[in-house]
Parts: sequence; C-alpha cells; structure tokens
Amino acid sequence: MKKSWLPIALSSMFVLGACGGGEADGDTSASGENDGEDVSIRYFHPGADQPGTRDGIEEMIERFEEENPNINVELETVGWGDAYQKLVTDISSGQAPDVFFGGTRWVPAFALMDALLPLDDYASDRIGLYHEPLQRNVTINDSIYAIPRAFSTRTLIYRTDLIDEPPTTWDELIETAQTVQEENEGIYGLGISGASHISTVEQLMNYVYQNEGAVFNEDGDITLTEPEFVEALEFYADLYREHGVVPNPLEYNREELPTLFAQGRIAMYVIGPWGRNMMGLEPDNEEAPYDNAPLPEGKQMANIFGSDSIMISNNTDHPDEAWEFLEFISQPEEQKLYDLDQGLVPIQIDEAEEPEFHEDPFFATYVESIEFGHEAPKPAAWEPFQDIISEAVQKTLNGSDAKEALQEAARKIEEQGLTPSGE
Repeated sequence: MKKSWLPIALSSMFVLGACGGGEADGDTSASGENDGEDVSIRYFHPGADQPGTRDGIEEMIERFEEENPNINVELETVGWGDAYQKLVTDISSGQAPDVFFGGTRWVPAFALMDALLPLDDYASDRIGLYHEPLQRNVTINDSIYAIPRAFSTRTLIYRTDLIDEPPTTWDELIETAQTVQEENEGIYGLGISGASHISTVEQLMNYVYQNEGAVFNEDGDITLTEPEFVEALEFYADLYREHGVVPNPLEYNREELPTLFAQGRIAMYVIGPWGRNMMGLEPDNEEAPYDNAPLPEGKQMANIFGSDSIMISNNTDHPDEAWEFLEFISQPEEQKLYDLDQGLVPIQIDEAEEPEFHEDPFFATYVESIEFGHEAPKPAAWEPFQDIISEAVQKTLNGSDAKEALQEAARKIEEQGLTPSGE
C-alpha cells in the first residue's frame, strides 16, 4: 500500500530502502513452490528469552519444520523494550525478518511505510477465526496486514480479606476504596498508573470506553475533546486529586502495581492475566489474598483489548514460505497450545469455548470479559501518540484542566499527522 504522505513523527525515524522485494499479494506461484529446495526464513519474537517462553516457541518451530522439512526457521529475539527500535532499524536497512511478532499498535505505522506484505489473498479466510475488534486492529484501509497472535482483556484484582464484594460501578469503586482506607491504616484503596509508559494510555482507555468515549471516530476524526473522553480523564485524575484513594500515579506504571499489591500497599488494581505471575502470589495466600472481577461499569461495561500480532515483511524473498509458517502457528490447535503455554486469553472465537480456559475461576473472568472488549486506538504511529496522551494524563493529574489538556493533545495529534487517515 503506497502512501503519498508520511507522518511527521515517522519521517525523522525512517529512511527506507526499496521495499517489495518479495512476491506480494499472495502470488502462490512464487517461491513457495520451490521444487524441494531448502529455504530459511527468519522469525523475530520479542521476549523469547524470558523464563518459560523460549521452550514453547522452539517446540512450535520444531513441529512446523517436521511438517515442512524444506523450510528452516531461524528464531531471533531481543527484549520487548528494544523490539520496536530494532524493527525500525532492520526495516530502514532492508534487513527486516521475514516474519515478525510485535505490538498490534505498530501495524499502522509499518503498513503506511509499505513495510508489510498485504495478506488479503492469503488470510481472507484465516482472519475470520478472530474476534471482530482484533480483525479491525490489523486491517488498514480494508487490507489485512497482520494476523492476531496474543491478546488480553482486563479485570479488577481486589483483596478478599478487605473487600467482601467487589465494586461494580464507578461510584462503588470510589466508595470501596475509601472504606478500605478508613478501616486499614497504611494502605491505599486502589492503584492506577500515570508514568510515561504505554500502560498509562491503556489504563485510561478502560475508563474512556466505559464512558462511551473514543480517541477517534469511525472516520478517523479526533474525538478526545468530546465530553465522554473529558469526563473519563477527569474521573481518572480525581481518584488521586479529589478522592485521594490512590498513591501518586505519576510514580508508577501498570507493571509496578502488582508489586504494590503484593506488598500490601494497595487493595485494588486493573491488569491482564499476567498480573498473577507478577505478584508471585496464589489467590489464597495469607499475605494478600485476592480474587478478580469484571471492571466496574460506567455508562457501559467495557475493557480494552491489548494485543500483539504477526506480520510478514514486504521485503521478504520467501513470502509463501513465510505465510506457511504463519498459517501453521495460527491454526486452532497450535494457537491453543501457545495460549495455554503463555497464560494468554484465548484469541480465537471458538478457542474461547475450550474447557481448559474455564477451569481456573481467576482466568475464566478474563475470558468472560471478552464480550465487553474494545480494540485499542489506531493512530498512524503509536509511540508519538502514546507520548501525547500520557502528557495530557500527567498534566491533569498535576491539576490542569482536563479539557484544556486534551485540546492541546488533539492539536499535537493533528500537527504530527497521527490521525488514522494521516491528515
């Protein structure tokens, strides 16, 4: 997909060589039929060296290679914190991996750069396996540019020894947090994030969606200055400014909240299913026993889908073999193995009905929250967008007027060409 424009935020980051070296648009007469010649493809998976991750990925690759003995898959990895910049560098130098796993939030920017192989001719049937918000997240201008691979919903973790019934509304959330603090010295009722981090945007968006707000409308126009978004940001900030039921959010990102909870410093927080491992506690522990529940409801039940996807480089010399690998690992039986191994919410529609995902009550709550999920915003480039929204959150937490902070954010999004249309 060629574009005559490039967002200002991207133009200083990328100097691309010629793309499109592979056979695009699903031309299955290309290198996939290679008369048995051996082919090697590079698969980039961030975080593969994290404990408990590499073994499952390597076993998946081995199963693929057993079925496709002429295709060798070379696994590459770096930490998640370095993944985006590595892909930027590799794409810019024409050395992108054939297949790469990454944040779905990166798909629009890479697609606009012509760095991704359009998958319409390959994936028109496969994409139907996924929940509609996930399909929309990987579709740009009606073309498919990635296959969803991992995602999570959000629930409220709460202390069962301090809270008899979890809050079900915004008002109850405040009341419950206040009661916890009144009855238990030295503990905050809730924890939220406000540090410069992707999680701050995602944490806020739960409340925005619950208040029927959005960053962009269906036409790609900015709507974060509308009352629904402003009210959500005001509520989020007032948890700290007015009600005082959270520790200073500017000091924490979401990934630090499980530690605060395990240390007995907060009684509630919002996170995906990985939060249990981060706390290092089972629900029935003596120090901080817990359970989880759907997020408290605003005008509606809602939570944000956080997701990652798999893409194929538009510069690959082996598009068909790359698709064969992607097709293999995304088939239902392989996807189920991956999700169970990694502790992820089932990403495919039918997969969510599998009994293994409902046996654990804690995990089942995440599965049940799928029906209330919303896809993340799709700016033309995520990183600069993330910084702009985080800055608006931080200004509001520090006492600025929420609407004024969001008006400034809207101006910056427009100036930097970050709307989905790039205008």
